[in-house]
Amino acid sequence: MDISHKPSTPAVPLRSRMLRAAGWLVGGNISSQLLRLISNLILTRLLLPEAYGLLAAVNILYFALVMFSDLGVWQSVVKSERGTELNFLGTAWSIQLLRGALLCAVVLLIAVLLKVAGSAGYFQAGTAYADPRLPVMVAVFSICALLQGLESMNLAIAQRELKVAYLTRLELFCQVIAMTVTVALALATRSVWSLLVGTMASTVARTVLSHWYLPGPSCRPAWDRSCALEIVGFGKWILLSSVIGFLAANGEKLILGGSLTTASFGVFSIATTLMMAVMGIYSTLNAHIIFPTLSEALRSDADKAARVYTRVQQIADAFLGLMAGGIFVAGHWAVDLLYDHRYHDAGWMLQWLALGLLAIRHQVVEQLMFAKGQPAWVSTSNALRALSLALLIPAGFAASGEKGAIAAVVVSQFANWPVALWFKYRSGLLTLASEQVWLPAFATGLLAGWALDSVLSALLK
Repeated sequence: MDISHKPSTPAVPLRSRMLRAAGWLVGGNISSQLLRLISNLILTRLLLPEAYGLLAAVNILYFALVMFSDLGVWQSVVKSERGTELNFLGTAWSIQLLRGALLCAVVLLIAVLLKVAGSAGYFQAGTAYADPRLPVMVAVFSICALLQGLESMNLAIAQRELKVAYLTRLELFCQVIAMTVTVALALATRSVWSLLVGTMASTVARTVLSHWYLPGPSCRPAWDRSCALEIVGFGKWILLSSVIGFLAANGEKLILGGSLTTASFGVFSIATTLMMAVMGIYSTLNAHIIFPTLSEALRSDADKAARVYTRVQQIADAFLGLMAGGIFVAGHWAVDLLYDHRYHDAGWMLQWLALGLLAIRHQVVEQLMFAKGQPAWVSTSNALRALSLALLIPAGFAASGEKGAIAAVVVSQFANWPVALWFKYRSGLLTLASEQVWLPAFATGLLAGWALDSVLSALLK
């Protein structure tokens, strides 16, 4: 008996499916960023910067636990030759459910520990971690862990088969739900809880729609030992990479949350939110297009995978270089024009953080490392970034306060370049074609940013 879910994707060339999916993702991401910006502009006028600092602390603590328990279930479904078999999907879902329940329990424990530590005075007064509201908010947020564990495996199937239109519509609808609930509660209460409740409403909608809206097999929790061994065998490297990767990508927030005042941490979160308007497009394409595309190319032809990698790297470098140069020169205008004086410092923070866009160009080759089943390279790469953050941020903060810490965040993002370049050299991918775009793109971005800054300065100052 055939127990496989047969992909419904028509026999369309990989390039065509990749471009079509990329179009949906870019369009969806632009729409998402516009919704986020509108919501952000409304809420920053209703809530104090401290509210954003508190929510950022809740999110970073929860996200840390999510990454520390990541077994790469979705990546296994996308990558595996057995990824469409019902037994494999059922086993993957069972592992996801168990992880969600365990994560919920750990989040509750963290909330208790935060309460005890705060009462004992372990956190610096005035910081987000010392706020008495934080433990309760973290405890309530534990419900999200259970909801995410209940999400359908059809989310992974849609990613595997590049059914990006479905995923994009789902994400946008959930974002509209979050925005509506958050703004309504903020208008009524002016409370930080409106941000938290809006996030939870979006999580509920995502879980429900993953079962009701997405196409795919009717899957039930199951347990197949061989499937579980494959998922866990691959996932142990994903887990290690996720832990180190989280520390590399978000370690600065963990450190700054205990160093900056709650208001300053909230301003920093606004700067990072604006940066994500750019990084979000790249990160979404990286996860939903580049990884599945490279995985499929490798399943068919290693030479084809090399050609696909080079082309994707060139496109990524052109985008990241232009954005990094332009925002580094003129990025402060986004804050000057859109926010009031309370968020002024987010302008220079955004400009400095823009340089980090150049650092993340090697996330493309990291997806190739995953697709080749060599996540240990990613772990090593992320470990260098995490170590740099741990060493440089405290030193920068001690030397120059807030500005020194932000400068250290930027410098640390480049710590993984030696590993990426060495991997490409060993794999025969370190070619002129793969490296010739990013620097000219950055120079062009600087020039465009200077022109924009000059025009706006002449008109508005």
